Amino acid sequence: MRLTAWIGCAWWALGCVACGGSSSDGGPPGAGGGAATGTATTGTGGAAATSGVGDSAGGANGAGGAGGAGGAGGAGGAGGAPRELHVDTSSPELSEIRFKPSELDPEVSDRDLEQVALLDTRVARFAGKLVVTLSGSSQPPGPLDLTRFVAARGFHAFAVAYKNDYNIVQNDPDTFGDARLEAFDGQDHTALIEVARADSIEARLARALAHLKEVHPRGDWGYFLEDDGSPRWSVIIFSGHSHGASSAARIGKVVRLDRVVSLAGPRDTNPVSATWLSEPSATPVDRMFGLTGERDEQHPDHLKAFDLIGLPGELVEVDVPGAAPPYGGSHRLALKDGDHGAAGNCGAHVAVCEAMFGLPLP
Repeated sequence: MRLTAWIGCAWWALGCVACGGSSSDGGPPGAGGGAATGTATTGTGGAAATSGVGDSAGGANGAGGAGGAGGAGGAGGAGGAPRELHVDTSSPELSEIRFKPSELDPEVSDRDLEQVALLDTRVARFAGKLVVTLSGSSQPPGPLDLTRFVAARGFHAFAVAYKNDYNIVQNDPDTFGDARLEAFDGQDHTALIEVARADSIEARLARALAHLKEVHPRGDWGYFLEDDGSPRWSVIIFSGHSHGASSAARIGKVVRLDRVVSLAGPRDTNPVSATWLSEPSATPVDRMFGLTGERDEQHPDHLKAFDLIGLPGELVEVDVPGAAPPYGGSHRLALKDGDHGAAGNCGAHVAVCEAMFGLPLP
């Protein structure tokens, strides 16, 4: 494990800064499902009903209730974290911590690549959110440009090593989602790939946060863990490029994340459309965003995925004169002159990327 820090000048009051990111806002309502309102004084979500519209408001101190079984099965909202984020800013710096999964778990057997955690305590304000980045097909953890982009804007950031070195293009519409789900949870969902629990995104993220909590206590990485050591999904954002864009959205379907940001994706619509794209989503679709490049050969596939997921709004070109956040409230965003790589380059498209990640902070 390597920890590197770059020290910068502080231009705000030094000390232990409490982030306002511990809001009890459970997020926008889920589509369909039953009532799922959490109580305001406990960590218990409301009971799910059998029909009606899911109210995704979470409790003030814990997870919101599950979505109802009727309608589209909208998920209940995650409640706010039980405490505020506390980051020590007495020595402002950009901290970069690198380690391989095998350093934390002897059972690791695949994709044992160096992972990267970033936290910049020189920022004026912390988001109180963790961004987990997922790289493209067969790529190492990253994209690091994306990881650095969000870290510079007050997010905790982690580039995880995960199973992404297989051919996802299949004729079976169930295989797409099953493979991505197995890469996430390490359970046996498909014969296409074999992912042990220790090699799953979920297990590696939990171990990484526990590790960072110990080796970098000033960063308060434990804020992103539940009491049982599992990730606190309600304050976690998944974002990725290409293959990682689809995997981020797939994960958002099964766990209630703060949001999903897909760059050059999602796809999984060629040669057939994946089943998972139109399944009910644990993360409300109005917390999911997609960015595509109109010169990307995969652009038509991205548009199909936007439709099947049900992303809000009509397609909006964000790199034309007059285009500005919030882009008419659309979550279907396009670069008129962008190719596959351009859609993953947040440094060249700052305004649209900041909008997708919920910036500026409220």
